[in-house]
Amino acid sequence: MGAPRLDKLSFQSRIGGKPQRYFDFSPGDLYPVTLPASNKKVFVVRDVRIVRLIMTDSRFSLASLNPSEDTVTGTGYQSSSGMLRQDVPHIRRIRHGMISHFSEQSVAPWRQEVEEAADDLISKLLDGHQPPDLNKRYFEPLIVRAVALSAGITEEESDKLYGFSNRVLVRVESADDRTRICAAWNELYEYSSKLIDRKLDGPDDRLLSRIFAEFKNTCLCREEIVAASGTILAGFYTPFGILSVCAVELFRHPAVVKACQNDPRLWERTVEELMRYKAHFNFFLPRVATVDVTVGQVTIRAGQVVLPSIHAAATDPNSFTSPSLFNIDRNRPRCNIVFGAGPHFCPGAALSRQWLQVGLERLFTTLPGLRLAKPYTDLQWEPGSISMPNEVPVAWDRDCTA
Repeated sequence: MGAPRLDKLSFQSRIGGKPQRYFDFSPGDLYPVTLPASNKKVFVVRDVRIVRLIMTDSRFSLASLNPSEDTVTGTGYQSSSGMLRQDVPHIRRIRHGMISHFSEQSVAPWRQEVEEAADDLISKLLDGHQPPDLNKRYFEPLIVRAVALSAGITEEESDKLYGFSNRVLVRVESADDRTRICAAWNELYEYSSKLIDRKLDGPDDRLLSRIFAEFKNTCLCREEIVAASGTILAGFYTPFGILSVCAVELFRHPAVVKACQNDPRLWERTVEELMRYKAHFNFFLPRVATVDVTVGQVTIRAGQVVLPSIHAAATDPNSFTSPSLFNIDRNRPRCNIVFGAGPHFCPGAALSRQWLQVGLERLFTTLPGLRLAKPYTDLQWEPGSISMPNEVPVAWDRDCTA
């Protein structure tokens, strides 16, 4: 057999939002693709052993990536002091003090407020006309409100930050994207700088006050504090797309919904399996090898840019029995790989899990007979590093909600 055809990296999904085939699990190989903006050849890593190695081993660098040639999403254009462009030991110095504030124990007190926000949005759904689009009427505003509650900002501020997130965490498909995305990052940094000063001058018990104080206590310089804060603020809103994908998948598994309604403890396992099965990003941050690295029969040469496939790692048959099946009864219900690994493991994992669990539980236990208002096969999927439906129209049994 000849060498595989050289594909151009595409953000378009296959039918039903399924990632492009070169993100599928494959043991012991590197799949070559070209980046759409630079036409540079990079390698998609699809073996879970190598995926984990790339995300945890200091021989694979983020700081050494060339923003002009190696950028896949807008994260590559953030400040050189940004968290997603730092290697060890710098990233650990930035993250050290703040991580405890993102723990499950630390974020737990805000759960009730998020539940109340979800209930309020659902009550407005009940007062409106069917079929509403859950993306616009529930998922998006819920995440905006959840960020406001947890971060200690107003909903108007949260909505503005959500707008920044949509401008900086975008796919890069042409060289012209760089100017636009860099300008958006600079606007976000300017906004973040003012927010930092306000929170330091008038602290509260919410997340931003805590992490801004930690950054200051860690003796980071002003540029580092602003850049790190900008990364966190932009990333707050990524659960929106995941929530949409999760809900749509649950419509295809009514027996799972029924089981969760009968036993609410199952929501946690269900959310974990949803993220592993489908609702995760297709790939994680690219890295460049600083030296030759050999894993088994695979050698990654110094200077090669590699793109670790989260989709492949989450569907590895050596880690998950029958990975193509949706199964909430797995022996290992938690799949942390969807949040990355190593020094860049997503600090907001606990918050994301909380918001997903609350959002789905309140929705599916409040609206009886909740269902898609169009066939699943008629949904249109938006391109992106996680492909989500562009709308989720639903209906329910209105007579039962009186």
